Amino acid sequence: MKSKLLSTFSMLRIMMVAALTVFCVSCDKTETTDSTGFILYYLGITDIGPSMSYTLKAPAYKGSTPYDFTITKVTLNEESFSNNDNFVINTETGEITIQNTDAMASGLYSISVGCYSNGKFFDFKDAVQVNMLLAVPEGVTVEPAEVLVKMEDENWWETSAQVTTDAEKHVSITKYEFAEDESKEYLKYFTISNTGVITFNPDYKDKIIPGEKYVLSLKLTTKAGEHLYPDAVTFNVISKPLNLLYTPNTVRVEQNTAHESQLPTIQGSEGMTYAIKSVTPEAIGFTIDETTGKISLAENSPLEINQVYKIDVTVTNEYGSTDFVEVYTVTIVDYIEPIQPATFKYVVPEIYEEKAYIIPVDENFIGGEVIFSFINNTGIIQEHIDNNKITIDRVSGTISIAADNTLVPEDQYTINVKVVGPTEDKGEATTTVTFKIKANPNKFTFYYGNNIGLTPADAYADQFSFKTLAELKEHSFVPTTTLNGKSATWKIKAKIGGSKHITGKGVSINEQTGEIDPSTITEFQTGQMKIGVLVVEATCGSGELAYTATAPIFIRTEITKNNTFINYKPFAIKINPKKGGESTVPEITCPNTQLFTMDYRRDFFFFDIDLDETDALITEPGLLNDVWTYFYTTYPKIDVNTGSRKPVSAYDTDKFDNPSNLDKTLLYIRPADKVLVVNKDVWKSANGTYANGVFIGGMTYNTDSATDPASSGKQFCPIAVWFDENFE
Repeated sequence: MKSKLLSTFSMLRIMMVAALTVFCVSCDKTETTDSTGFILYYLGITDIGPSMSYTLKAPAYKGSTPYDFTITKVTLNEESFSNNDNFVINTETGEITIQNTDAMASGLYSISVGCYSNGKFFDFKDAVQVNMLLAVPEGVTVEPAEVLVKMEDENWWETSAQVTTDAEKHVSITKYEFAEDESKEYLKYFTISNTGVITFNPDYKDKIIPGEKYVLSLKLTTKAGEHLYPDAVTFNVISKPLNLLYTPNTVRVEQNTAHESQLPTIQGSEGMTYAIKSVTPEAIGFTIDETTGKISLAENSPLEINQVYKIDVTVTNEYGSTDFVEVYTVTIVDYIEPIQPATFKYVVPEIYEEKAYIIPVDENFIGGEVIFSFINNTGIIQEHIDNNKITIDRVSGTISIAADNTLVPEDQYTINVKVVGPTEDKGEATTTVTFKIKANPNKFTFYYGNNIGLTPADAYADQFSFKTLAELKEHSFVPTTTLNGKSATWKIKAKIGGSKHITGKGVSINEQTGEIDPSTITEFQTGQMKIGVLVVEATCGSGELAYTATAPIFIRTEITKNNTFINYKPFAIKINPKKGGESTVPEITCPNTQLFTMDYRRDFFFFDIDLDETDALITEPGLLNDVWTYFYTTYPKIDVNTGSRKPVSAYDTDKFDNPSNLDKTLLYIRPADKVLVVNKDVWKSANGTYANGVFIGGMTYNTDSATDPASSGKQFCPIAVWFDENFE
């Protein structure tokens, strides 16, 4: 099971990763928690525009049912905001309504939410974020505004729309994005290019549902700021009827008894009409509701016992007709056992946190041709049912609970289930499934600490700085764990470095204790400051309850050269690529700090944190090529140069003045204070996948002239960036 590392930020919310391993319920949710284990989940940032109203969905939660919701604080761009009924919370559900937006200033509103759970009050800081954008500039349109997508066409997913501007209005759009909207989970099914072409993301084309309309709002960036273009384009996916399904689709019916099928599901455009094409062997008594598709058998129909009747159905809409062969099968029998309510029970297995599991019906249940369903559930159980995290097989009655459920250990839960026979005389019954979830006994965390003076050690874990190879070899890397006497199997999953960076070549780890032995490391950069990474993986237990935790250990060569040393604390920062962020202000040792400049220059590397390599130079040119290409095709309008510093430079002025457009770079070193600034929503691949890995880049620096250091010849690598789209 994969784990995520819980990180704690400094004031700027940018601190090195803590190796506390937790599970993220969703890549798209803001998760805030308290030490007691109660967790509240709102979905991520929502973009809205002036004069719009919007209601944010009620939050999910982990733990006892929350109540008495209240808004405790609202900030605008991190400054206090007087909430004059602009944000109103439903005290019972936690839904937040955004209203009276006409006069609201643009910017990022952060809403802190308080609630009670099990008698205790919790206050979740910045639980919800709403981005108020400017109105769409006059003269901007999308052509066509409604895209007709015919799924019968070859390569239908290449159908597109284009954002256009009226030349007379002189609107210059520098960035095209989809507006964030929690109600539209399908946003990832689409892409928008650097030139405003909107089309399907081919990686998700199998997720597109025939007959659906997909409405997309756009976030457009101009020199004036970010603008919302609500409901800019609709992709209307049309098709003839597809995928007719009855559940169950094979039934037994007592002779001379009336019967009705369950309502079927079908895909395709609206306006379906149903007709029975044929019954094999031929028989009378079968009919179909032309509007709903429900198949009926009349009472006392002259059908023979043990005869199997197979029904073909034709479904028609305005785009065509489809014949569905043998979609419903009826076997005539002389007797079906009625339900015996006393036998309706479930067999509850041992249930552990963060695992998928099933709860089957007791094998001694008596009742034929029955249908199972949930009934009268409440609270978090009903929420999980609504979100398809708890489901039931209507035919077998088996209850399935997904691994990403938010049910917590020790709390007792109940699921109410009903079973009905094929006819009223066959009876019905209800039962309650009661269960507790157990904590995974193998769950644990670990960290190695740091040697650069950051406290607490678990919050600023796993980064070390050494002046010499001898110092590195003598250091004791011993993990602090919560294993509490249990054993784990340890390994070094990867040894990673860029050009001339530390690779950890020759390092070993004690498989029983996790102690790292650096005494045999043979490579150490003595010419300049560099950074390498060791990825450590530990597994406790075996089988389904095995628990694996992973932590990267960043190692820096603490080299002072040209009487200069720059010390970022931490020197490895974790950033959500969706949100961007900043490092701390570094400590600079230099003969004259007023003349010191630094800038990214060369040797750019990116590697995925989940790789499994040893003693290797690991790069991911695909992502770097994509983000470099994005920069060049979006802003400078000059030839793409994937080896150039321009996308990450604060000084480059060639054909595009970087110093005046730092918000349009990928990241940069801010000249005034040498803070590393990572711009939001640009570190992602061409298909929209956000970076999840480590970026290391080489820099040049000047010590005697407050000018562009590109030609100075003095080089180092003082900081690394770990991108994680789940980091909050």
